[in-house]
Amino acid sequence: MNRKLLTLLLAAGIAVIFVTTGLYAGTDVPDTITMDYNQYKKRTKKPPKTKFIEFAHKKHNVEYKISCGECHHDKDNKPLDLKEGDAVQKCVECHTKLAKAKKKKGEKKKKKDIMVLENAFHGNCIDCHKEVNIKAGDPKGRKGPAPTSCAKCHIKIKK
Repeated sequence: MNRKLLTLLLAAGIAVIFVTTGLYAGTDVPDTITMDYNQYKKRTKKPPKTKFIEFAHKKHNVEYKISCGECHHDKDNKPLDLKEGDAVQKCVECHTKLAKAKKKKGEKKKKKDIMVLENAFHGNCIDCHKEVNIKAGDPKGRKGPAPTSCAKCHIKIKK
């Protein structure tokens, strides 16, 4: 076999190994996720009054035994059957609206647009937390082991 062909085949083989490894590498998920999307801009010009939310991903998945599909879903809102190492998109990749639409004068309250990142977070987290609290004995789901009030997740920054 000639030397050029051998070199070309070797290079192609190495390229295939790198591509295959990249495809199967999946997503490395940290134990705690900071909700600080670079694209997300606050609706005010003032500096934030609260810290970024620290989501205890591992604790929810392992300790509370919440399956991936409880939070991660497809475009039809059907739960995804994910396994450790699967590639997962961040919320902001689908929930792309980064600001709520302003209510017009005289307009009735609108249904929350789930494509707004903030609405997606709040809906997913608060609804689940209310369910946990109802199971724990609070009929309204506001009081119990899972926080549902703003101040429990949005921690004020001390000046």
